[in-house]
Amino acid sequence: MYELTGLDKFGQAFFYQSLTFPLFRSKLRTVESEESIVAIGAFYLNKPVGLVLAEISKNCYSAEVLSLFVKPNYRGQGIGTALLTRIEKVLSLRGCQEVELIYTTGRSGILELEYLLRKCNWSPPESRRLICQSTTDKIAKAPWMQLSMSSSYQIFPWIEITQAERRTIEEQQQQHPWIDPDLVPWKYEKELEPLNSLGLRYRGEVVGWVITHRIAPDTIRYSSMFVRKDLQKMAIGMTLVVNAIKLQAQVNIPNYVCSVQITNTAMSNFVNKHMSPYLTSFEESRGSFKALRKPWI
Repeated sequence: MYELTGLDKFGQAFFYQSLTFPLFRSKLRTVESEESIVAIGAFYLNKPVGLVLAEISKNCYSAEVLSLFVKPNYRGQGIGTALLTRIEKVLSLRGCQEVELIYTTGRSGILELEYLLRKCNWSPPESRRLICQSTTDKIAKAPWMQLSMSSSYQIFPWIEITQAERRTIEEQQQQHPWIDPDLVPWKYEKELEPLNSLGLRYRGEVVGWVITHRIAPDTIRYSSMFVRKDLQKMAIGMTLVVNAIKLQAQVNIPNYVCSVQITNTAMSNFVNKHMSPYLTSFEESRGSFKALRKPWI
């Protein structure tokens, strides 16, 4: 029979590292020093067979389940249910009022995960983003890679944006919000890729940008793309992306990754209709949440 254990020492967590994504292993290694990281392990005959890892927000109101995994040979025995139920209780005791889980389709075990979420009374999964991957060679064949813009527009390296332009954008956003909060460029500037993070000026004003990040030596992620609403129907945003992809191709960085919010209807439609034939991978990011019961005092 399997057993569950709280992992609050590095010596314990070390043996469970292979049960979470590489991205989150550094968080698992901090369970002893970071109170915001919560990990529950499942073991059978002293061998790790399952892990759930969560992170509590700074205000302790909410938490996110970063990963939930049970080794294939041990599935169907209630281990996943036990791990999820246990971490819900632990998070509730820590003062969290809600918890969410975000995952990507296209991987093994997704149907089982969604069944588990229903079983544990989580909200129905909601599509959040389209996750697109391709290579510069494949995407170069797309007809829209020939898009260009008139001389009225000026493309510039984002790192060359002036302080005055920054202030103008911030003031405009405060007075009359015109940028989706998730696409505000400052959120993405940390460790941006200077090669093809681009800004767009129109009639002397910054009206758009594409911010990218080098997530591997051979891969660039397109993290944020935005163009002012009155210019969106003119394919200006996609033309900006085309310029960024061409810069990437010129230096032989082959892999391209981007994500598009489902709520960005125009861009989502473009991806589905015009980009999908030139992708090597096309998946969805989905999210589910649950309101946590207050613990008995």
